[in-house]
Amino acid sequence: MPPPLSASVIHRKHGRELALFGFVDEATNQGVTATTVKWSMRIRIIDHLDSCRHHVAMHVLPGGDEIQATVQAVAGELVPRCPALAEDATRLITDRVGEARQPGIEDIVLATCRANTLIVLDYLARGVPLEMFTPSAEVVERTRTLVQRGLPLTAVIRGYRIGAHRLTEQWSDAVYAYGPNDRRSVEVAKAGTSYILSWLDLMTERISEEYRNEDERLARERSLSHLEDVRRVLSGPDTDVDNATNRLGYRLSGRHTAIVLRALTNDADAGASLEAAVRELGRATRTPGLTVRVDIRTMWCWLPGPAGDNPRVPPPSVPVLVAIGNPANGLDGFRHSHREALDALRVSEMTAPSTAMVTYYRDVDIAAMCSIVPERCQEFVSSELGTLTSNDRTTRRIRETLMAFYASNSNFRATAANLGIHHNTVRYRLEQAELAIGRPVGERRLALELALHLAHVIGIVDGEIPRASIR
Repeated sequence: MPPPLSASVIHRKHGRELALFGFVDEATNQGVTATTVKWSMRIRIIDHLDSCRHHVAMHVLPGGDEIQATVQAVAGELVPRCPALAEDATRLITDRVGEARQPGIEDIVLATCRANTLIVLDYLARGVPLEMFTPSAEVVERTRTLVQRGLPLTAVIRGYRIGAHRLTEQWSDAVYAYGPNDRRSVEVAKAGTSYILSWLDLMTERISEEYRNEDERLARERSLSHLEDVRRVLSGPDTDVDNATNRLGYRLSGRHTAIVLRALTNDADAGASLEAAVRELGRATRTPGLTVRVDIRTMWCWLPGPAGDNPRVPPPSVPVLVAIGNPANGLDGFRHSHREALDALRVSEMTAPSTAMVTYYRDVDIAAMCSIVPERCQEFVSSELGTLTSNDRTTRRIRETLMAFYASNSNFRATAANLGIHHNTVRYRLEQAELAIGRPVGERRLALELALHLAHVIGIVDGEIPRASIR
């Protein structure tokens, strides 16, 4: 055998390939050890790693019958040593992955290494093609446990890469000890290494999927539990404020501004839109608060005061409605501001919006109270405005002029100045308004002004307040 090369020479010649597989850090050379450079045969294996990684899982062991038979024989020699090999890999993993050194995690890593080492060597010994491979029930369950213990996916995948790297080293040791003493040893080593790397490719993909599924399941459970806690606070007559504060991680005895977000779409993008809107809201207010997902389209939020008082936020860049209640104090304020935000959302939805918008309860409080029963609201507006409910340009101008007239204390010249038109134009438009409603504009002014306000806030489409979007 040629003399071994130094770690620095290996890193200089093969650092890119080793880093590609996550076996070493290309910049720091971490992971290149004396074991890695024991024989020049390993150098030749590394030279072939680039081609090996194209042997994706769906294949039988490469090489002819003689090479495959030798691979199976070498693997057969290793199978009885699986417990020791797994313990060796576990020590390496816990040494290099800090998260794996948590109490109880090392036992899970060891059990996973034992299961994985056994199945890989058993498949190699029996010549089983990798398309037959599925993670064992034990490995899947261990992965779920790691999620529950809070181990990040990056740490799990790094552990798998370190373990696979160690197994390729153990494989080359076994080929040196049990394999042929000629050039065939390189082919045997390549075949086993290719198999292990292909297994790693398959395993990381499937374990990542299992990890994400379990993570999503836990998130749903946490979200549902959190939502139930919030619902009890909103409706419970005998809420223990201190206990609820601890459960929610949000101080209920302080000052609050409630916000409700509703996605305009009802598809798979709704959740992503809500999350994006919440992030934008956080940047705009710079105030961490309480957020709870209610359904696929809806989120409830509370911002603590005084930073949460009267927040002015821009419309989100995503298709989401934002409704904001008035600031209020204590547990009652937590509930009251939330009811106001829900009412503001109801009013904004009645306008049949097609783009993102922000609605403040203080701007629509009258419309919110008057439109609790939308059909009665519609009847009232139609009765008071008559043909002024038409939505053509001329009628809109008449409504706007009449609202400005009332806002100017029924002063013609002040109205004209505010609108930038001649006072005679104001007189003409008011005459047209009286024809439309069938009475003088000074008669039943309160009812007429309220009807104009409702039509302005909620909107009129083809002579009616929008009904299709009423929920």
